[in-house]
Amino acid sequence: MNKKLIATLAAVQIAALALGAAGCGPASEGGGRGKVQLTFYAVINENNSEIMTEVVNKFNETNERYKVRMIPKTAGYSASIGGQLQGANPPNIVQIDDRYYKDYINKGYLTPLDEYFTEKIDENGNVVRDASTLDLGDIWSTAVERCRYNPETGYSGGDNPLYSLPAGIAPGVMYYNVSALKTAKVNIISVEELDAASHGFLPKGFHIYDTNPAPSANLTAREGKYYVFNNRIPMSWQELVQISELFTKSYAGNASPTNYGFFNEWWFSFGWSVGGDCLEWDEAKNQYVMALGEETKNYIVTGIEGASVNGTSYAEGELLSYSDKHYVADVLAGDKSDETVKHYTEGDEPVLYPLPSIRDAFTLFLQLSQRKDKAVTNDKNGLALSPTPNIIGNKSKKDLLTSREVAFVVENYTEAYNIGKGMAGQRLEWDIAPMYQYREFDDSGNLKKVNGTEIKGREATHSGTISYSIPANSKSKDGSWEFIEYMAGPEVQRLLMKSNFYVPNQMSIAYSDEYMNMTESYIANNKNAILSATACSSVGDWSYLEKGDWVTIWSKMLNGEVRNGEKTLEEFFADKCIADTNEALKDYRAKKYNG
Repeated sequence: MNKKLIATLAAVQIAALALGAAGCGPASEGGGRGKVQLTFYAVINENNSEIMTEVVNKFNETNERYKVRMIPKTAGYSASIGGQLQGANPPNIVQIDDRYYKDYINKGYLTPLDEYFTEKIDENGNVVRDASTLDLGDIWSTAVERCRYNPETGYSGGDNPLYSLPAGIAPGVMYYNVSALKTAKVNIISVEELDAASHGFLPKGFHIYDTNPAPSANLTAREGKYYVFNNRIPMSWQELVQISELFTKSYAGNASPTNYGFFNEWWFSFGWSVGGDCLEWDEAKNQYVMALGEETKNYIVTGIEGASVNGTSYAEGELLSYSDKHYVADVLAGDKSDETVKHYTEGDEPVLYPLPSIRDAFTLFLQLSQRKDKAVTNDKNGLALSPTPNIIGNKSKKDLLTSREVAFVVENYTEAYNIGKGMAGQRLEWDIAPMYQYREFDDSGNLKKVNGTEIKGREATHSGTISYSIPANSKSKDGSWEFIEYMAGPEVQRLLMKSNFYVPNQMSIAYSDEYMNMTESYIANNKNAILSATACSSVGDWSYLEKGDWVTIWSKMLNGEVRNGEKTLEEFFADKCIADTNEALKDYRAKKYNG
């Protein structure tokens, strides 16, 4: 998608920060009078300005050797910092958006940080720098793994070199207008999925119950039934459509307190939930290809014994990889011979249970926003449950919620403060719900089981990070590391979480009573939904490779003519932009990373 996580942040007023004795700029380590001066480029906005100033001042007061001068930057500045990184006098510490640092690493602009996790010994055998005590295992793997990258092989994560440390992580989350739900007499409950049955509820994010028997006491009836939204369980695709109809005037008329039910500009949660993606490796072509149009079915593995497909072992509940689902398709088409795989797909309870294709998921994503009289594909029209880009115009997602335009909106967590403040200004209640998920149900309304395995896709959403890095030309690397270690450590993370700009780095802090009970900075009540989104999040397509230019080639048409109903999917996938994308992908060196 062409909407970048950090670039989409609302414009904010930047406070002028004068921290300590400025004027010096970077200095040689150990030289000069007094403390060594370090410059720090930081993304600053109205809700983190005060707390960032506080933590930097605290470092300056307590560190005996180094003093940091923070230079405030607007969101997105790291896209154009390459010239300064390669200069002779770069800043000592920079915050870099995860979509750019692979390219900067390839060009040799950043310093690997692994050495700081081992002791530094001088020629006489003396320890001159202790190994870091920072526990990387306590930092969200969805954040720290994307900071690992090998410019020689192009691979990320795993044991590859660590080039930065996340300042925090911001998943895409689903905000909703609590006041609108109450107006529409939709009951909001908070019951964990495992406990739903014991409370009289089905394992659903949204369901309409008969009043006799009532699922629970103290529910408000609407039209002789109970409409119940459970903010602890992901809604299925069907439930998302159903609840969106309640809050869309073209369906519900004036009974709807909002014009539309739902809005999300990103297709990720639909496609990823069933195991599809927009970028896949084509063995025959020996390159990555644009894959949103793939009609090959995805598969979930059922049964406790799992399955072995094309030499790969899968556990119960796992989804087949791109190459292996194509292997299955070839077997079923008779192009390959594999009796075991063929047997896996047979019978009423197959070991390989088919799920929608990425094209199916992408089609539903587009149907939500296109008009009912517009063709999304040759055989499917729009559902008009979401506003089109033309209708939205320059409105932000915060505006969509605060103006009562939309009831459910997916937006980055970095906007939680602004959305909360805006809703409070309108005297509207709001919260965050789990992201929707592909789920199938049996006739009784419980999750469908095949070979004892529940048929549901992944919980999935995108996330972004801004990470602390040290330029390769920094003249004070050890001092820069001391500051990064301090900023990424638990003491500072407990302070920074008060800004409600990111989810805390340390999982132990994020799951602590202190965070779960936090009320500062217009934070949402439903912390469970925030944390579940963080745990299941992945980088967006703009961060898959070393650059995101390949996304821009096709996303312009997608977010314009296609989402506005002026072109069908058939026309989109036949357009020159897809061929141009595949041609451009030949020039990328990095391997796809969306872990």
